[in-house]
Amino acid sequence: MTQDTTVGEPLGNYLTARRTIFESDICSFVNVGGLHEPLFIDMEYVKTDMPPSHQKRFAPGPFLMTIGMGLVAPILLTVLDDVRKKQPFGLMKGMISVNADIKGPGFAGDTMQVELIPSITSITKSGNILLALRHIMRNQDQAEVIDFTETLMLGPAT
Repeated sequence: MTQDTTVGEPLGNYLTARRTIFESDICSFVNVGGLHEPLFIDMEYVKTDMPPSHQKRFAPGPFLMTIGMGLVAPILLTVLDDVRKKQPFGLMKGMISVNADIKGPGFAGDTMQVELIPSITSITKSGNILLALRHIMRNQDQAEVIDFTETLMLGPAT
């Protein structure tokens, strides 16, 4: 690691563009994923058997993570370029883990934005770099909806 970088220290803070979630987005995700549970496909069940906080169309947790990753995608190369200035690395080897904490519901009609906080969590003996990308997704009211971290493995600098 370079002298400027400390394991676990945030390597910046980025804010994505916003995106409104449409009912068709949720329905498409539910159908593609086969999530044919009453809470996602039966609005009468949702209105009568779900708690008051969930009595309208809401998004599954994996959908929220997918939207969060999608919002980050347009800025990811900029983030990686900024990380590389502090800690050189080689090829991206892929995502190795994800950890999510769903804070509240995401509903059709909500507009989401992600605050992205990258940090290096470790460097392996073989020189691979583990880069954590923390996504904090908030809705139009600035309420946290999901906080998840995906960890990428980056190869050693060549």
